[in-house]
Amino acid sequence: MLYLVPSPLSQKTPKTPILAADLPLVQQCKTWLVENAKPARAALAQFNMPVPIRELQILEIAQLNPQQRQDVVQRCKAGEPVAVMSDAGCPGVADPGAEIVALAHRLECPVHPLVGPSSILLALMGSGLNGQNFRFHGYPPVEPGQRDTWIKQTERDSKAQQCTQIVIETPFRNEKLIEALLKQLSDSTLLCIGWDLTGDEQHIQTKTVGQWKKRAPTPGKLPCLFLWLSS
Repeated sequence: MLYLVPSPLSQKTPKTPILAADLPLVQQCKTWLVENAKPARAALAQFNMPVPIRELQILEIAQLNPQQRQDVVQRCKAGEPVAVMSDAGCPGVADPGAEIVALAHRLECPVHPLVGPSSILLALMGSGLNGQNFRFHGYPPVEPGQRDTWIKQTERDSKAQQCTQIVIETPFRNEKLIEALLKQLSDSTLLCIGWDLTGDEQHIQTKTVGQWKKRAPTPGKLPCLFLWLSS
């Protein structure tokens, strides 16, 4: 079985990200396909592994060539439990892992996604915006002109389709994106910003852009989700 294992969202105050009933499934895995080894080891410390973490085979997905990936999945198909984990949240959702799962399907290896936190869904749940029709874009454009044009287009799409728009951003660009959103979006558009989800500094707030302009949010460099809905 290929287990898809969520990892803690908050790096400052990590908490066990999976159900207690699923811990035995995770603890049997000695091979881990991960996004990056260092945060993977930190996440594994939350799982009370029965063997020292240094004895586990921790393989970074990006460093494996196609044959190596296939070899691991074939071992899994033959009966060895293997886990897939990204740096934060659910593997394969805005994070690496989907390519391994796709390979597992091609090789007819069973997959088992475990219940755990997704920052996208947690932010949407806490936003009060339209959860029946939403679109996750990943990261917005970096170049300021392209980003500003893109923000205006997503607002038009949101209004026409009543569709909540969702993005993430690299933490050191939080301030620039907030400035752009407050400048480009209409004052009446609802904007939700959530940061440090599941952590001790968690904050989720939805206001109109006009209200945000009176007191802009200050998440610093904490991981953020941004959602907006135009009516």
